[in-house]
Amino acid sequence: MTSNVSFVQWRKCLHPAVLLLLAVSLSFSSHEAVQAQVADCGVVDAIDYPVDQLESGYDDFGRFRSNFGGNHTGLDLAFDRWYDPVMAAARGMVTYSDTAGWDTEKGVVIVSHDFPDGTRAYSLYGHVEETDTIRLPAVGTCVERGQIIAAVGWPSRGRPHLHFELRTILPREGGPGYVSNNPLDGGWYNPLDFIALWRAKFKPAFVQAISFDTVASLPPTQMDNGAYLTASETTVSAMMPPNQLLWQIQTDSDINGIAALSGDRVVVHTESGQALTLEGGRYGSIWNVASVEAPFVVLGERIIFLMQDGSLNAYSAAGTLIWTLPTNGEVVYFGGNGSELAFAVETSDGVTWQTMNAEGQGPNAVQLKNAPLVSPEADGRWLVLDGQELMHIHLGQVQAIATLPQRVEPTARLTSDALGNVYIYWGDSERVLLAIGTDGQTRWRAEYPREGEFDEPLLAAGNGCLLYTLDVDGMLNAINAADGTLVEQVGLYAGGRRATNPAARLLKVDAAEQVYVASGFLTLMVFDGTKLGNAGTDCLGG
Repeated sequence: MTSNVSFVQWRKCLHPAVLLLLAVSLSFSSHEAVQAQVADCGVVDAIDYPVDQLESGYDDFGRFRSNFGGNHTGLDLAFDRWYDPVMAAARGMVTYSDTAGWDTEKGVVIVSHDFPDGTRAYSLYGHVEETDTIRLPAVGTCVERGQIIAAVGWPSRGRPHLHFELRTILPREGGPGYVSNNPLDGGWYNPLDFIALWRAKFKPAFVQAISFDTVASLPPTQMDNGAYLTASETTVSAMMPPNQLLWQIQTDSDINGIAALSGDRVVVHTESGQALTLEGGRYGSIWNVASVEAPFVVLGERIIFLMQDGSLNAYSAAGTLIWTLPTNGEVVYFGGNGSELAFAVETSDGVTWQTMNAEGQGPNAVQLKNAPLVSPEADGRWLVLDGQELMHIHLGQVQAIATLPQRVEPTARLTSDALGNVYIYWGDSERVLLAIGTDGQTRWRAEYPREGEFDEPLLAAGNGCLLYTLDVDGMLNAINAADGTLVEQVGLYAGGRRATNPAARLLKVDAAEQVYVASGFLTLMVFDGTKLGNAGTDCLGG
C-alpha cells in the first residue's frame, strides 16, 4: 500500500498533458505485453469447472439480491468449503492477482483465455485466499486447466464460497459483482452455459451454435434468411448466427406461439389473444384470436388456430378469417407437418382423425379407438399409435405397422427414421426404448441409457444410423439405431432450478443428418450426426 500512495502523491505533481501521455503509453505497453504473453500461453483446447462437486440445479447468475443492489454477474460455488483448492477453468494467462482485490471480501484472480475461434474470455475467481501451500499466481503467469491457483475464501459478508465469472471485459480489475441490468448485455456469460457450450464445440461433430440473451419460453424457429426466432416471456427476438441481433420487440403479454412465414415474416400469438405479423421487426397486422394455449399451425399463408370453443379458424397473414370448422367434441390432438393439418376429436363414439390442407379440404376421416400418440413424418405421412396399434395414416388411408405387446404410458414418445424404422420411448417405470422394423417386428428392446428422473425425452431420427434423444436436463444422447446401445452424449446447459424450461426444447434432424438441439435455456447447437459416435455417412442402421 505504501508504494501505491507514493505513486499517487508523485503523479499529482505532473502536468495533466504529461499524465495523459504517460497513461496512454503505459496502457499501450501493458496491453501489448499482455497480448504477447497471452499468445505464449496457448489456445484453449478443454474447459472445466474451477471446483468439483457442483450443487445440482443451483445457478444464481443474474439473480437480483437486494442487499447488494443488483443482479449477480457470476456463479457462487463451493459453499462452506473454506480453503478448498480453486482450479483454473482453462489454459490461459493471469492478468490480475490480488489477495485483497475485493478488500474484506478477499482476493481475486483473473485469467485470460484465447479460444480456437479467435475469441477471448476472462475467468474470474473471487473471494479467494492463500494458504500455507496455496499461493495466488503472479500476473503474467501461464496456467493450465485444473492447475490450483487459489483457495476458497471466507468473505466478510457471507459464508465461505467461490464467486466465479466468465466475461469479455475487465481483464485487470475485479469488477462490480453485481449490475443493474441483465449481465448478458454487459459482457458477462452464464458460466454453466458457457462451459457446456465450449465442451460441445470441442466435439468433432460440432457445426454451429447461437446463444440468446434471454431464456427461451418456446422452441427456437428458423426463418428463411437463416436467422432464428426466439420467444422469452413478452420478448420476440431475431438472431442471425452466431450472435447478431437483427431485431427485438415487446408484446402485450406472454407469448404462447411463434412461427416463421415465407419472406422472413413472423406470426406471434400472446396469452391475451393478440395475434400479429411482423416483417423485419416491424408490425404488419394485429388482430385478436381467442384460441387455446396450444400452438397454432402454419400452412403456407394460412395461420390456423384451435379456438376455445373447439372449432378451427384459419386466417390470412393480414388477419382476415378465411374459413372456420366446428369439431363437435374434445380436440385431443392438433398439429401440422408443413403441408397438412391434423386433428383428432374425441366423442362418446370414439376418436375421429382428420387431415386437411391450407384451404380446409381433406380426405375422409379415420376412426380411432383412443386419443393417439402422434409423430409427423418428413414424407407427409403421420405416425400414429392408437392404444396398442401402431400405424401410418396418409390421405385418409391407414397402413398397419405393428401391434405392441401393451399400451404405452402418457409420457411415451415416438419417432421414425428415413428407412421406416420406428422408435418408441415407453414412458413406464422400466424406461424402455423399443425399435420396430419396417416388417413390424421388434428389432431391439433396451433400457433408456440414463438413470434418474428424465421422463419425456424428445426423440428424433435421421437416415437410420442413430436415434437421438434429448432429456429435460439438456443431455443429448446418440444411440446406435442398430442395437440400442449408447454411443455418445453431449451435455447442453438447460438452466438451473429457477430457469429450466423443458417446453422450450428443440430436437430435429434434417435430410443431411444435421441435428438441431436447444435445451430450453440460452443456446441452440447444430451437430453433424455422421460424426457423433463415429456413425459414418454410409451407416444404414443395421
